Amino acid sequence: MITSPPGSGTLEPGRLELGRLGRLTSWTLLALGPLWLLLAANDVVFNLSPARRALTAPVVVAVAVQHTRLIRRAVPGGLGGRGPLDGSAVVGGWWNVLLLAAAIAVWGDMADRPYTAIDWAMVPGAMAAALALSLPPQARWRLLAAVALVCAVLGETVAQWRQAHPDLLPGVPAVTGAAMVLFITGVESVLARLWRAVLEAEHVRGTTATLAVAEERMRFAADLHDLQGHRLQVITLKGELAERLIGRSDQEARAQVREITDLARAALEESRAVVHGYRRASLSTELANAAAVLEAAGIRTTVDGDAAHIPHQLQPAFAALVREGVTNILRHSRARHCRITVTASPGRARLLLRNDGAPARTAEPGSGLAGLQERFHAIGGCIRIATHPGGQFELAGHASRETPA
Repeated sequence: MITSPPGSGTLEPGRLELGRLGRLTSWTLLALGPLWLLLAANDVVFNLSPARRALTAPVVVAVAVQHTRLIRRAVPGGLGGRGPLDGSAVVGGWWNVLLLAAAIAVWGDMADRPYTAIDWAMVPGAMAAALALSLPPQARWRLLAAVALVCAVLGETVAQWRQAHPDLLPGVPAVTGAAMVLFITGVESVLARLWRAVLEAEHVRGTTATLAVAEERMRFAADLHDLQGHRLQVITLKGELAERLIGRSDQEARAQVREITDLARAALEESRAVVHGYRRASLSTELANAAAVLEAAGIRTTVDGDAAHIPHQLQPAFAALVREGVTNILRHSRARHCRITVTASPGRARLLLRNDGAPARTAEPGSGLAGLQERFHAIGGCIRIATHPGGQFELAGHASRETPA
């Protein structure tokens, strides 16, 4: 759960782990075709003559199937989708045009049915909407305008020509045909935009996690540079001086070499301190940074307790726990809420990081968690991990307040 390969913050549409909203949007888009056509299918089964049934049933089934195929291909990152909404996702070529024409013809034949005409208007509406989502915007609106106009004219013409239902008001078939085409397309366009927003949110989430890791690396590099730059420069100068003194004043040369050795030892100890986080910012600063990063990723964060109650010698370990926990949340969970609780009793210090959205299957602990465990053991403490039902995940660190500096 701790480690992930470099660059894992970049989320490709076909590899996203979708949240509830993403899955709901995706499945809704795929189910819309059969749902639009369900009422028309009911009319086919129960109300049409065998001859009409034989002509209309294949068209209804074909439109339902082709609608799903077009949506799967047109919507990026969907269940099986591979292409963007840019016109490259058209599936079927001229077959789509013929099927759209058949759907419009079926609507024209059923336009004068007072009670089910609106159901049949969904047949060309569903086909036109799915095909429109597979086209560039300019071609999309031309197609919709043409289909709506044809459905309006054809429906009104057939109804007035047949006059099988005198109580059918003039203009109703025209409005029904055009309105259903535009309504269905509008609904599916809104869902497609929502889907795009879901993908963008996932990309932002991954980018935020990558930036958080990059910022941590930059902080480490800055600390190391500030700490070692001066010492290395002094070591270099003393080394050059010792080299010039050799043969002239061996005693002074040996003194310079001893100073170089002492400087090198001090630099080594300080480097180890930087690696283990002992020269990092205070726990209060880490908590503030963690809250800012999580809030930027859309995760509501609450910090309880006062970091000042944690002894100074224990703060580097707890700060490392906060950094590791935040990195895990950004990279490996779908959290919406996070709570960080700092408590300090007379004998113990404790920091608990709890978030929701944890994956159902937790990966094996990585090197980050192992490093935390070693760091807390060094100060006489420990860390604990717990996963609770509902995706609740806890990372806690415990240490004795009497741990010597």
